[in-house]
Amino acid sequence: MPNKSPQGLRKYQNWNGSRWLYTREQSEWHFDTHRKDTQDYQPICQFDGDWSFSVQKALKRAVNCTWATRNYFQKDSDENKKPMYSASAEEMDLFKVGANPKQELFQRARADDIPIFNHIADYFQMTDVDIKFHNQRPGQTYNLHIDIFAGRKERGNSFKEIVADRNPDAMRRFVVMLEDWKHGQTFMLGNQVWHQWKAGDCITWEWKDIPHCSTNMGWEDRPMLQVTGWTTPKTKEIVNNGSFDNKVKV
Repeated sequence: MPNKSPQGLRKYQNWNGSRWLYTREQSEWHFDTHRKDTQDYQPICQFDGDWSFSVQKALKRAVNCTWATRNYFQKDSDENKKPMYSASAEEMDLFKVGANPKQELFQRARADDIPIFNHIADYFQMTDVDIKFHNQRPGQTYNLHIDIFAGRKERGNSFKEIVADRNPDAMRRFVVMLEDWKHGQTFMLGNQVWHQWKAGDCITWEWKDIPHCSTNMGWEDRPMLQVTGWTTPKTKEIVNNGSFDNKVKV
């Protein structure tokens, strides 16, 4: 018997052992590798400020993450946390193609206690916001995937569906690059490769549709801010009017 809430809305996703195949089936993107006429990410703005000290503060607490441990935020090796609920299917996707299921993706740290990162997050006018610091070190790779917001508290580290699964516009993710682009750093979204960014450049994308990945093949770190939350009408207005020409002082 399926699990249901009193309203009959509680459902659990069945990935059949593959995150990639499940999320691809849910996507409305075209998956045509030859198309060049689509815009697969949306520029939002360019933040203007000095967050160099905050980046260094976040780097000191950042933890190397794999698919299974990307909800860990402490360096304490004795922390007792369960692996990400999605890890077995994600690791199996890697195993099937001969990749290392335990490969490092990036470094990660909580950043909601860092004032300037809070100021950046405030611009998006979302509610119940998660603010995460990501740093991709040389050699780290985050394979092609479609977002599921696995780490959100609403999931409860389980396959439980959330409102955003049925209404993707209800939740949105923004990323902000915290340093200028360096050679060897790539961020691919759909058929587009985002590179040559400037510090403060901010983008978003249709999270349930657009496959994306990133890797650092260079020699310098690539720090980035990730902001995720429930949208408001103001958030949607910001997205609709987004452009790198929009300068936001923080």
